[in-house]
Amino acid sequence: MPPTVTVYLLTGDVGGTNSRMSLYDTASSIPLAVKYYRNQEALTDKSDGAFESKIISPFLQFCWETVKHLVPIEEAEIISCLACAGPVRDNKVHMSNLGINIDGTAIEKNIFSEEIYIRKINRALIINDFVAQGYGCLTLDDTEVKELTPGSHKMIDCNGPKVCVGAGTGLGECYLTPNGNGSYGCFPSEGGHVEYNPRSDLEIKLRSYLMNKFGNKHRISTERVVSGMGLANVYEFLAAEFPDQVDKAVHDEFLSAGDMQGKVVSVNAKDGSLCKQALEIMISAYGSEVGSAAVKWIPTGGLFVTGGLTPKNIQHIEGQDSGFMKAFLDKGRVSPVLSTIPLFAVMVEDLGVRGAHKACLMEYERMTKSEPKAAPTTAISSSHPSSFLAVAALATTAALAMATGFLLAKKRA
Repeated sequence: MPPTVTVYLLTGDVGGTNSRMSLYDTASSIPLAVKYYRNQEALTDKSDGAFESKIISPFLQFCWETVKHLVPIEEAEIISCLACAGPVRDNKVHMSNLGINIDGTAIEKNIFSEEIYIRKINRALIINDFVAQGYGCLTLDDTEVKELTPGSHKMIDCNGPKVCVGAGTGLGECYLTPNGNGSYGCFPSEGGHVEYNPRSDLEIKLRSYLMNKFGNKHRISTERVVSGMGLANVYEFLAAEFPDQVDKAVHDEFLSAGDMQGKVVSVNAKDGSLCKQALEIMISAYGSEVGSAAVKWIPTGGLFVTGGLTPKNIQHIEGQDSGFMKAFLDKGRVSPVLSTIPLFAVMVEDLGVRGAHKACLMEYERMTKSEPKAAPTTAISSSHPSSFLAVAALATTAALAMATGFLLAKKRA
């Protein structure tokens, strides 16, 4: 990027329902502009390049029409990072719930759009939405987390790997490894789809119920239990197992709640209720899976429990006697290892947005550092008479150095 060009950072948090677009100056984490788009309304066109023409370009046009002090678009360069809810391969994601492709390389090369705002995008990075959560963990300060293992802040190894596990609509997991220069790279995983491991006779029945419900003969994913959807699954099982304990009013609300069934269970989790029992089973399974992540990765740089369910249920998660922590530490012979892992509950819910910005900023810094440095302004110019003297002096010095080296080599021989 030429030194006279002003660079802006464009980020997007692209979910199944909304796309949250933001524009930043490279020197600040506070956005210059933010706008939400309802995907079902904005993306009626499903052809390649739809996201560029229907969301990115209109948003950038909005920014340049409303934000004061932006340089003219002709003098700007834009680096973009889009965090998308879907598997990313070759800088491209297919969002099955929207029926569209978002291709970062195509955006960079203006393959599907020649609009000026798209032409100014120098780099378009596509990352998975949970990878964005992982990068978001790099932005946290001490006030935004709670230590689940006492003394966790002091345990952190600044050169150790980090892990992020978060339950919300689904169950996401990712890991971060140090790059050796003080920064971290984040990698996706499908850890939320490992086998659910029941820890009681009742949970064995739960697994059988879910295997039958979802048509799996040999396994069920942990996400079927540990997520908002999972909480609804657990309650549904308990209602079938203990019909005489069902609260009819709550059950009717549950049945009519659609994709908000998990919230109905959580809100009605009163002592002695099936909803409370469902929540306890889900929280225990959550702690067990976080413990398994700790065993697999040994994240001495920190293990971060994120997702929307974490801050909403922190009273059931924190404390060494909580069902979460008991299950976390219950790993048999390797249990002592878990007490050495820095473990945090993340109390903010904007990690995805922050992580997209962090990844975008890191990409900008990488691109800036990788560019060839311009020649210094004090470089010798052959158009000035004194330059010939300087060149001659340099040549004489080089000759003397070569001669000295030759004599020393001859002397050693």
